[in-house]
Amino acid sequence: MEIRQLRCFVTCVEAGSFTAAAELLYTTQSSVSKTIHAMEHELQTELFERTGRGIRLTARGQELYNYAVNVLDTMEQIEQLAGKSPVRSLKVSVNPSSWMEAAFTEFYERTYQKGDYYEYFEGNVRDVIERVQKGQDDLGFIYLLKEQSASAQFLMRKYQLQFEPLKKIQLMLYGGKKIGQFPPADGELRLVQGSQTEVRPEDVLRLGAIEGISLESPQTSVTTNSGSLLRHLLEHSDLWNLSSESLDGTYSGTEGILLEGKENEVVFGCVSRNEEQLGELEKEFIAYVKRKLENSKKE
Repeated sequence: MEIRQLRCFVTCVEAGSFTAAAELLYTTQSSVSKTIHAMEHELQTELFERTGRGIRLTARGQELYNYAVNVLDTMEQIEQLAGKSPVRSLKVSVNPSSWMEAAFTEFYERTYQKGDYYEYFEGNVRDVIERVQKGQDDLGFIYLLKEQSASAQFLMRKYQLQFEPLKKIQLMLYGGKKIGQFPPADGELRLVQGSQTEVRPEDVLRLGAIEGISLESPQTSVTTNSGSLLRHLLEHSDLWNLSSESLDGTYSGTEGILLEGKENEVVFGCVSRNEEQLGELEKEFIAYVKRKLENSKKE
């Protein structure tokens, strides 16, 4: 089996379809399809299930993917030993966070050198953990609620990952310009929630912690994977949003009501692989995030 075949296979997995992989590889869909078919013939097993929505790894395909990622990483290291200039790279995955978006942008502007390569992926807690475990990303940043902590910690132990807590914060009920109208006159609290957010209002919203408020159980009326739509709905509709407070305590544009108490505590932290040494950019980035957190003060 050739390295080019493994690169094609890994690209198909990460792109989610042969067509998308072909675009990334600057080739045709038929060429990608032929490469995968040749691999399946050589291995005498199916690597993908073809569905109407794209492709999905089989169990054997998942095994090959895990090996292929390691092989390609090793080849990259060998090429560097052969005298090729090493490429600095930083690949991180995060739970959706405007604070992390700003930190990543600032870090890029301060540290970029010619030839550097950066990746930034958003996903839920499980997505982030699994991407770090598979080597797709070097670092993962997640927000863990009390209800999630045990299952997430179990998953990280299973994958032999380490988790470094960086800051404890609280849940926040965001309302855009509607803060002064809380509680709603009709007694109904309707929410817009991000699809990557792990918060379940029925589990963690403790409105009793806010003095003088008594409302029916909140209803999630809109779920979206669009951060811009979520912010737009907060500003221009009767919807509210339940998520973590800002890591620096500032709420520009969208004000919120802090839900204090142990039951509403959120731990923000970093996920990484135990057995691997972080590269130059990874070390610089985690140090930069820590400095920003240490220097941040609530207004």
